Amino acid sequence: MLHFTYSEPKLDQLRQGDILRKTPELLSLIREVHPHYANEDYLYFQVLTQSCDLVRRNGKICKSRYLTLAAVRPMRLIVERALDGYEKKFIFDNQLFCSSVHRRALKDLFVKLFNNNDTQNFFLKASPDYGIDVDCCAQLHLSIAIRAYQHYDLCLGAKILELRDEFRAKLGWLVGNLYSRVGTQDYVPGAMPDEKAFEEFVQRTMEEYVAWVPEKDYATYQKQHSKVASFEEMQGRVATEKERKQKSKLDSIVSAITAALPGDVDDATKVALRNTLSRMPLLNPVLNE
Repeated sequence: MLHFTYSEPKLDQLRQGDILRKTPELLSLIREVHPHYANEDYLYFQVLTQSCDLVRRNGKICKSRYLTLAAVRPMRLIVERALDGYEKKFIFDNQLFCSSVHRRALKDLFVKLFNNNDTQNFFLKASPDYGIDVDCCAQLHLSIAIRAYQHYDLCLGAKILELRDEFRAKLGWLVGNLYSRVGTQDYVPGAMPDEKAFEEFVQRTMEEYVAWVPEKDYATYQKQHSKVASFEEMQGRVATEKERKQKSKLDSIVSAITAALPGDVDDATKVALRNTLSRMPLLNPVLNE
């Protein structure tokens, strides 16, 4: 089933928003005229030229002299670029780890992307049956131009999907930098019944791209990740460090209490006091901070 963003592709002509796969012919052309965009991170291309300028009537060439194509890159790279400005992050074993202190900011980005309200990116949901294997974004600021009269049919042969009319209009608005909003179907109530379902969808997607580390444990994770060979070993070291800190705090509390008591307090009493304190819910925030 097609995602609500798309329509069944009509292969009679190009339209704004069409998604092009990197056929051998298109890739050869890109390597010749814009070699940087032949990089493997550029998975697809999206047509940015207005549909009215792409119409071919009575066998004539289209009105536009050039076809403008935006680079389409995997969502993974969009997330990594967004996190570039975040301080508390690191990569371990090809997995991105990030402090939970940044979670809210990344969530806001995902919400904008999913509803196509980000000015730099146009979200394209994965549709494996039509050739889009992973979630992607067309990066509207990364575009190239090729001659329409020479390469129109080549691009038409690479077309795999097209946008529904309202999303084509939204893309046109973003590209044209207009100061009015085109109404398109959002995830709620279009594809999902309520905000709770959308919230769960956003949270689940965020977990696919980032391993979230509690802010209170981030410094330990960041310190240990360069010293271990596996995530399990890193978790073990973090747990050991947490236990050490908890023991140190408990020892400090016990010492403060016993110092205020008259006379000497034997070791057995100190152990009993320590065990009692460790089970008190009131102290959990202090011991686990």
